[in-house]
This record gives sequence, C-alpha cells and structure tokens, in this order.
Amino acid sequence: MDLRQIGEPFEKKFIQFSEQHIKDIGKTYHTWQQEKNKYKDIPEYCYSASFDEVAKKDFSLVPSKYIEFVNRDENIDFEEKMQTLQNEFAELLKAEAASKNDLLTVFKELGYEIKL
Repeated sequence: MDLRQIGEPFEKKFIQFSEQHIKDIGKTYHTWQQEKNKYKDIPEYCYSASFDEVAKKDFSLVPSKYIEFVNRDENIDFEEKMQTLQNEFAELLKAEAASKNDLLTVFKELGYEIKL
C-alpha cells in the first residue's frame, strides 16, 4: 500500500489519518487478506504482488516498485498550457509595473522623488 495520497497535512512534513481513512485502509487490507475474489489493485494506492515478483526485485518492498502510478502529465496540451502561463505572466508584469509607478508617485508626493 502507498498511503502518500491519503490523509490530511500535519505540521508541514507529516500526514495524519482520520478515523475514516484508517477504516478504509483496514478494509482494503482485510479484503486483500480474507476475500481475494473481491480485492482489486488500485493505481497509486495498492497492489498485490506475488512472491515471485518480490523475489525478482530482490525482496524490496518499496511501494513504487509495484504500485502503478498515473502519469498526469501525459494529457497536458503544451501549447494551451504555455499560452495560459504567458497570459498569467503578462498580467503579473502589468500589475508589477502599476505597483512600481504607484510607489514612485507616493515618494514623489512626499518630496523624496526616486530617479531611476
């Protein structure tokens, strides 16, 4: 089981589980252990590896060696994403220029003009 996607952030670098999370995790484990016909592998959450699979990987139990991960970058339209980023940066740069002008105006009104 890989539980990194489950839980609530706690003190920046920790994750805590609610009672419901714990029940769901326990249910998944018990289903895997006792009801093999109902158990299903879930990408980014759980995978039932056979003994032979684990042996082939030198008995490493690191979840990322077994659990399927979803590549969320596959379906990104690069042109659309770059156009969106370009527009966002243009807006930020305009806001920065306006803020800079406002700041220079305030200093000028106070009699402390800033020359650039």
